[in-house]
Amino acid sequence: MAEYLAFVKDHIFLVGAALALIAIIIVSEFRRARRPWRDAEPAQAVRLINDGAQLIDLRSHDAFRGGHIVNARHIPMDEFEAKAGKLDKDKPVLLYCDSGVTSSRAAAMLVRDGFTEVWQLHGGLAAWKRENLPVAKA
Repeated sequence: MAEYLAFVKDHIFLVGAALALIAIIIVSEFRRARRPWRDAEPAQAVRLINDGAQLIDLRSHDAFRGGHIVNARHIPMDEFEAKAGKLDKDKPVLLYCDSGVTSSRAAAMLVRDGFTEVWQLHGGLAAWKRENLPVAKA
């Protein structure tokens, strides 16, 4: 036990940084678990799409034309709030962007507006491409 205390005393900044990182990870995972929308890995996203989920691409017009998931409906994030009301609240919604950051904001908007089954493609289109899943070009 004395060795541990000596290590902590000799490496106080290292131990402090490690404890801070652990706290950040715990808080981050706790917040993610409490979100009212869910993450879908690419394989799960394929199942959702096959079961009739509304697939929404939130990226820019140029990014969409450069490649998107087959049958995705394109609603850029800057137009999303105005057009989200046209989505069917009774069907699951699967949102994606390039990396998953923008889709989190859109998911929060849908939940606020009363959508009950909202999904976000974890890792965005980048994760989809890493799994070698098909991408269409407009």
